Amino acid sequence: MSKGKISVRRELREPDVFIKTTYSTLSYISHYRRIITLTSIIVIALLATAIGAYWYKCSTEQKAKNLLNQALYALASSAPNATVEQKLQSIITTYASSSARPLAEYLSGNLKYRSGQHQEAVTFYQGKRKNSNRRIRDLEDFSLAIIAFEEKNYTSAISILEQLQSQRSFITEDLYILLGLSYEKNGQVEKAAANYDNMIQRLQNSVFKPWAEERLLTLRNQA
Repeated sequence: MSKGKISVRRELREPDVFIKTTYSTLSYISHYRRIITLTSIIVIALLATAIGAYWYKCSTEQKAKNLLNQALYALASSAPNATVEQKLQSIITTYASSSARPLAEYLSGNLKYRSGQHQEAVTFYQGKRKNSNRRIRDLEDFSLAIIAFEEKNYTSAISILEQLQSQRSFITEDLYILLGLSYEKNGQVEKAAANYDNMIQRLQNSVFKPWAEERLLTLRNQA
Protein backbone atom coordinates (compact mmCIF):
# COMPACT_ATOMS: atom_id res chain seq x y z
CA MET A 1 0.00 0.00 0.00
CA SER A 2 1.33 3.38 -0.88
CA LYS A 3 2.35 5.90 1.73
CA GLY A 4 -0.23 8.31 0.36
CA LYS A 5 -3.15 5.98 1.20
CA ILE A 6 -1.78 5.26 4.69
CA SER A 7 -1.47 8.99 5.32
CA VAL A 8 -5.06 9.61 4.18
CA ARG A 9 -6.46 6.83 6.38
CA ARG A 10 -4.50 8.12 9.37
CA GLU A 11 -5.86 11.62 8.84
CA LEU A 12 -9.41 10.25 8.58
CA ARG A 13 -9.01 8.31 11.84
CA GLU A 14 -7.44 11.21 13.80
CA PRO A 15 -9.61 14.26 14.61
CA ASP A 16 -8.63 17.50 12.98
CA VAL A 17 -6.76 19.97 15.26
CA PHE A 18 -9.46 22.58 14.76
CA ILE A 19 -12.19 20.10 15.69
CA LYS A 20 -10.28 18.98 18.78
CA THR A 21 -9.81 22.59 19.89
CA THR A 22 -13.46 23.41 19.27
CA TYR A 23 -14.66 20.40 21.25
CA SER A 24 -12.30 21.26 24.10
CA THR A 25 -13.57 24.83 24.18
CA LEU A 26 -17.22 23.75 24.14
CA SER A 27 -16.52 21.23 26.87
CA TYR A 28 -14.80 23.88 29.00
CA ILE A 29 -17.67 26.32 28.51
CA SER A 30 -20.22 23.65 29.36
CA HIS A 31 -18.34 22.69 32.51
CA TYR A 32 -17.70 26.23 33.71
CA ARG A 33 -20.84 27.80 32.27
CA ARG A 34 -21.97 29.31 35.56
CA ILE A 35 -18.59 30.90 36.31
CA ILE A 36 -18.28 32.27 32.78
CA THR A 37 -21.80 33.70 32.95
CA LEU A 38 -21.09 35.39 36.27
CA THR A 39 -17.80 36.76 34.95
CA SER A 40 -19.56 38.17 31.90
CA ILE A 41 -22.16 39.84 34.10
CA ILE A 42 -19.43 41.36 36.28
CA VAL A 43 -17.52 42.64 33.25
CA ILE A 44 -20.69 44.16 31.79
CA ALA A 45 -21.56 45.73 35.15
CA LEU A 46 -18.08 47.23 35.50
CA LEU A 47 -18.24 48.54 31.96
CA ALA A 48 -21.66 50.08 32.59
CA THR A 49 -20.38 51.67 35.80
CA ALA A 50 -17.36 53.12 34.00
CA ILE A 51 -19.53 54.54 31.23
CA GLY A 52 -21.95 55.95 33.80
CA ALA A 53 -19.15 57.55 35.79
CA TYR A 54 -17.67 59.06 32.62
CA TRP A 55 -21.05 60.44 31.57
CA TYR A 56 -21.66 61.86 35.05
CA LYS A 57 -18.25 63.52 35.08
CA CYS A 58 -18.83 65.07 31.65
CA SER A 59 -22.29 66.24 32.70
CA THR A 60 -20.96 67.73 35.95
CA GLU A 61 -18.12 69.45 34.13
CA GLN A 62 -20.51 70.98 31.62
CA LYS A 63 -22.86 72.26 34.33
CA ALA A 64 -19.93 73.83 36.18
CA LYS A 65 -18.71 75.53 33.01
CA ASN A 66 -22.20 76.83 32.28
CA LEU A 67 -22.37 78.36 35.75
CA LEU A 68 -18.92 79.89 35.29
CA ASN A 69 -19.98 81.42 31.97
CA GLN A 70 -23.05 82.88 33.67
CA ALA A 71 -20.87 84.34 36.43
CA LEU A 72 -18.45 85.87 33.91
CA TYR A 73 -21.34 87.36 31.95
CA ALA A 74 -22.79 88.79 35.15
CA LEU A 75 -19.40 90.33 35.97
CA ALA A 76 -19.12 91.85 32.50
CA SER A 77 -22.66 93.20 32.81
CA SER A 78 -21.85 94.86 36.16
CA ALA A 79 -24.42 92.72 37.93
CA PRO A 80 -24.65 92.96 41.73
CA ASN A 81 -21.83 91.17 43.52
CA ALA A 82 -24.33 88.95 45.34
CA THR A 83 -25.56 87.52 42.02
CA VAL A 84 -22.06 86.73 40.82
CA GLU A 85 -20.99 85.40 44.20
CA GLN A 86 -23.95 83.02 44.34
CA LYS A 87 -23.01 81.42 41.03
CA LEU A 88 -19.34 81.15 41.95
CA GLN A 89 -20.19 79.63 45.32
CA SER A 90 -22.36 77.03 43.61
CA ILE A 91 -19.36 75.94 41.55
CA ILE A 92 -17.10 75.76 44.61
CA THR A 93 -19.52 73.74 46.74
CA THR A 94 -21.57 71.70 44.26
CA TYR A 95 -18.95 71.09 41.58
CA ALA A 96 -15.83 70.96 43.72
CA SER A 97 -14.05 68.47 41.47
CA SER A 98 -14.65 70.39 38.25
CA SER A 99 -11.96 72.27 36.34
CA ALA A 100 -14.01 75.45 36.81
CA ARG A 101 -13.45 75.53 40.57
CA PRO A 102 -9.96 77.14 40.66
CA LEU A 103 -11.11 80.07 38.54
CA ALA A 104 -14.30 80.35 40.59
CA GLU A 105 -12.21 80.59 43.76
CA TYR A 106 -9.96 83.23 42.23
CA LEU A 107 -12.93 85.32 41.06
CA SER A 108 -14.57 84.95 44.48
CA GLY A 109 -11.39 86.27 46.03
CA ASN A 110 -11.47 89.24 43.66
CA LEU A 111 -15.04 90.05 44.71
CA LYS A 112 -14.02 90.01 48.36
CA TYR A 113 -10.98 92.17 47.61
CA ARG A 114 -13.03 94.73 45.70
CA SER A 115 -15.45 95.00 48.60
CA GLY A 116 -12.57 95.60 51.03
CA GLN A 117 -12.75 92.18 52.69
CA HIS A 118 -9.05 91.44 52.48
CA GLN A 119 -8.93 88.53 54.89
CA GLU A 120 -11.78 86.76 53.12
CA ALA A 121 -10.02 87.38 49.81
CA VAL A 122 -6.82 85.85 51.17
CA THR A 123 -8.79 82.75 52.20
CA PHE A 124 -9.95 82.25 48.61
CA TYR A 125 -6.54 82.99 47.11
CA GLN A 126 -4.94 80.45 49.41
CA GLY A 127 -7.59 77.82 48.66
CA LYS A 128 -7.05 74.44 47.00
CA ARG A 129 -3.73 75.27 45.41
CA LYS A 130 -3.13 71.77 44.05
CA ASN A 131 -6.25 72.10 41.88
CA SER A 132 -5.16 75.36 40.30
CA ASN A 133 -3.39 75.64 37.00
CA ARG A 134 -0.16 77.62 36.89
CA ARG A 135 -1.65 80.84 35.54
CA ILE A 136 -4.43 81.00 38.10
CA ARG A 137 -1.93 80.21 40.85
CA ASP A 138 0.27 83.10 39.67
CA LEU A 139 -2.73 85.44 39.66
CA GLU A 140 -3.63 84.34 43.18
CA ASP A 141 -0.08 84.93 44.41
CA PHE A 142 0.06 88.33 42.73
CA SER A 143 -3.23 89.26 44.36
CA LEU A 144 -1.80 88.24 47.74
CA ALA A 145 1.17 90.52 47.05
CA ILE A 146 -1.18 93.41 46.25
CA ILE A 147 -3.01 92.92 49.54
CA ALA A 148 0.29 92.74 51.43
CA PHE A 149 1.44 95.95 49.73
CA GLU A 150 -1.80 97.77 50.54
CA GLU A 151 -1.51 96.66 54.15
CA LYS A 152 2.08 98.00 54.18
CA ASN A 153 3.53 94.53 54.67
CA TYR A 154 6.22 95.20 52.09
CA THR A 155 8.52 92.37 53.17
CA SER A 156 5.77 89.83 52.52
CA ALA A 157 4.90 91.43 49.18
CA ILE A 158 8.55 91.34 48.10
CA SER A 159 8.88 87.68 49.08
CA ILE A 160 5.85 86.70 46.99
CA LEU A 161 6.88 88.80 44.00
CA GLU A 162 10.48 87.60 44.00
CA GLN A 163 9.26 84.02 44.01
CA LEU A 164 6.96 84.72 41.08
CA GLN A 165 9.84 86.31 39.22
CA SER A 166 12.15 83.37 39.88
CA GLN A 167 9.47 81.01 38.56
CA ARG A 168 9.23 83.04 35.34
CA SER A 169 5.60 83.96 35.85
CA PHE A 170 3.57 85.05 32.84
CA ILE A 171 2.85 88.26 34.78
CA THR A 172 5.58 90.67 33.74
CA GLU A 173 4.85 94.41 33.67
CA ASP A 174 2.65 94.47 36.76
CA LEU A 175 5.13 92.28 38.60
CA TYR A 176 8.06 94.61 37.85
CA ILE A 177 6.06 97.68 38.84
CA LEU A 178 4.75 96.31 42.13
CA LEU A 179 8.11 94.80 43.04
CA GLY A 180 9.88 98.09 42.36
CA LEU A 181 7.40 100.04 44.45
CA SER A 182 7.66 97.47 47.24
CA TYR A 183 11.45 97.84 47.24
CA GLU A 184 11.08 101.60 47.42
CA LYS A 185 8.59 101.49 50.27
CA ASN A 186 10.82 99.03 52.12
CA GLY A 187 13.85 101.33 51.78
CA GLN A 188 15.68 99.04 49.35
CA VAL A 189 16.50 101.75 46.84
CA GLU A 190 19.30 99.90 45.04
CA LYS A 191 17.11 96.87 44.43
CA ALA A 192 14.31 99.11 43.22
CA ALA A 193 16.66 100.79 40.73
CA ALA A 194 17.99 97.43 39.51
CA ASN A 195 14.43 96.18 39.12
CA TYR A 196 13.39 99.18 37.01
CA ASP A 197 16.55 98.85 34.93
CA ASN A 198 15.77 95.19 34.24
CA MET A 199 12.24 96.12 33.28
CA ILE A 200 13.48 98.72 30.80
CA GLN A 201 15.95 96.28 29.23
CA ARG A 202 13.60 93.31 29.01
CA LEU A 203 10.32 95.01 28.18
CA GLN A 204 11.38 97.37 25.43
CA ASN A 205 7.87 97.68 23.97
CA SER A 206 6.05 98.10 27.26
CA VAL A 207 3.76 101.10 27.60
CA PHE A 208 5.12 101.41 31.13
CA LYS A 209 8.72 101.77 29.97
CA PRO A 210 8.67 105.62 30.22
CA TRP A 211 7.30 105.31 33.76
CA ALA A 212 10.09 102.90 34.71
CA GLU A 213 12.70 105.22 33.17
CA GLU A 214 11.32 108.12 35.18
CA ARG A 215 11.40 106.12 38.42
CA LEU A 216 14.95 104.95 37.70
CA LEU A 217 16.12 108.50 37.01
CA THR A 218 14.47 109.76 40.20
CA LEU A 219 16.13 107.08 42.32
CA ARG A 220 19.55 107.72 40.80
CA ASN A 221 19.22 111.45 41.41
CA GLN A 222 18.34 110.76 45.04
CA ALA A 223 21.38 108.55 45.55
